[in-house]
Amino acid sequence: MGKKKHKKYKKQTTLIVMVSLILVSSVLLIVTDSIRKSNKEQFHSFYDNKYGHKYMVKGVDLSYHNGPINWAKLRNEGITFAYIKSTEGESHIDRNYNKNYRDAKQADIKTGTYHFYTFGLDGKRQAQHFIRNSTVGSADLIPAIDVEHSFINRYSNDKDYIKKVIDELIKLEHEMYDYYGVRPIIYSNKDCYKLYIKNNFPENLIWMSDLHNEPDTNDTNWIIWQFSHTGNIDGINGDIDLNYYRYSFRKFNELLMP
Repeated sequence: MGKKKHKKYKKQTTLIVMVSLILVSSVLLIVTDSIRKSNKEQFHSFYDNKYGHKYMVKGVDLSYHNGPINWAKLRNEGITFAYIKSTEGESHIDRNYNKNYRDAKQADIKTGTYHFYTFGLDGKRQAQHFIRNSTVGSADLIPAIDVEHSFINRYSNDKDYIKKVIDELIKLEHEMYDYYGVRPIIYSNKDCYKLYIKNNFPENLIWMSDLHNEPDTNDTNWIIWQFSHTGNIDGINGDIDLNYYRYSFRKFNELLMP
């Protein structure tokens, strides 16, 4: 009789544990799904949001990750400008850059070139790598520097680390400015802007990435708003980054090289 009670108790305990695990798992799934939905991008095209009629000048940015591009279709979709990745760090070259640049120009899309800044590496050498491997001609878009956290560009709150990131970025920006005669646009998001850009680059135009909200309209620095990483547009299979230029077509000329 005692053994039977013991077995019955063990079964009840096992059942309670299983039910508890199921309940905990369910709660975790609900919380995870809630976080995922809260972080989910709100916009996937130029026309699925309330800003489509406010910002008339539309653009994309891309690299070889986006695969083959039908630039004529992009132009027919109303794309005015495109920023194309050329280089990263001190040695990496985007393998589709030259083709993308040439095809975008042929499609009569205003074309710009950007460098992905690798945190902490020598800024001057990164600039020289960009200059050697990029085409920036008259009436092209002002060159851009991409500053964001990534698998390589890790986040750290260490003051020495942050200072190193800023110091080498300043060297990169100065070298590009000396060569091209114009200050490059700096691409960033809110976190990186606060950490590395704000108060350090007051004369540079800002290309702000915010996938949830329109950038602060009282801030006069930002000039381009990247509002989606999952854009759907004819001419590209898969997702693409979508951007609005802040002002009118007439004022758009301020982004062009002399």
